[in-house]
Amino acid sequence: MDAGSLAMLIPIFGIVFGNALAFGIIYFAIMTRNRERMALIEKGATAEEIYQSRKVSKYSALKNGLFLIGIAVGLIVAAIVAATTLLNPVAVYFAFILLFGGLGLVIFYLIYTKNERNQPRSDF
Repeated sequence: MDAGSLAMLIPIFGIVFGNALAFGIIYFAIMTRNRERMALIEKGATAEEIYQSRKVSKYSALKNGLFLIGIAVGLIVAAIVAATTLLNPVAVYFAFILLFGGLGLVIFYLIYTKNERNQPRSDF
């Protein structure tokens, strides 16, 4: 086998094993969830009790929205900085995406704590 044939096999193996890894992770996650639910059923839990543990936060849309807005602003600022300075563009993009994405999450935390402090707790 010559070097050219070997070089052609490397991407093929990468794609095959990458997909196998993704499939394995998804399979493991599904089987783990199934085993957990089967154990709850064996203990006598009903379907309502199984799905009751998943609570959806009313603030999840706000959190995701602020995070994505932060990433978008980070991309815009990174593009401007990369075009106007001599800094490494890859480092600039990563830094500003992480910086503004994190800033969006901090803003969410401040809004969340302010709203939770102002709203009285209900027992139902």
